[in-house]
Amino acid sequence: MAETSTEKPTLFVCHGDEGGIAMHPCRRVQEAMHAAGIEYDKVIAGHGSPIPFLRKGSRDELCEATGSEKLPTLKLPDGTVISHTRAILDWVGRQK
Repeated sequence: MAETSTEKPTLFVCHGDEGGIAMHPCRRVQEAMHAAGIEYDKVIAGHGSPIPFLRKGSRDELCEATGSEKLPTLKLPDGTVISHTRAILDWVGRQK
């Protein structure tokens, strides 16, 4: 693992989490981080449907913490926020 900080990044995911379908973005990012040996703190920041009007609750806490309402979102210890699955997977790939 290439991570040098003693602080862990925080990964914001939806309620589908690691138990979701194999192609679900939140699950894919978590599997990649596990495979790369990257430890992280996890926050389940979205509940219900990805369709805004069908969601249970809001993503206000996510937006306040990251400035984004997209899941998954990764917040690094230095405050850098990476949203969107592909960008997070690219970051994970650079940590090896």
